[in-house]
Amino acid sequence: MRTLLVVTTALMLAACSGTANTSNASLNTCLTQKAYATLQDGSLMTTDVKTLAKNISTACLKQLALEKSGMSEESLTAATNVLTALKAANSQ
Repeated sequence: MRTLLVVTTALMLAACSGTANTSNASLNTCLTQKAYATLQDGSLMTTDVKTLAKNISTACLKQLALEKSGMSEESLTAATNVLTALKAANSQ
């Protein structure tokens, strides 16, 4: 079940990325890993999705040195999408 969830999440992020370049692939990987970590530590169920998405997006952009790349809105949207999907899948 979790493998299917991770694959689905990765596909959703890939669909959001538009062009598949190295920066987007690295960003999507980072967002997916950090979103999945929120599921594992329980914060996904106790913290607002938009707050988590903002924190994850900012952390990944900084980690990958992409703060000035203009990808902040795309990153925030992708993080929100993956967190929402994880939360919905975990609630069932």
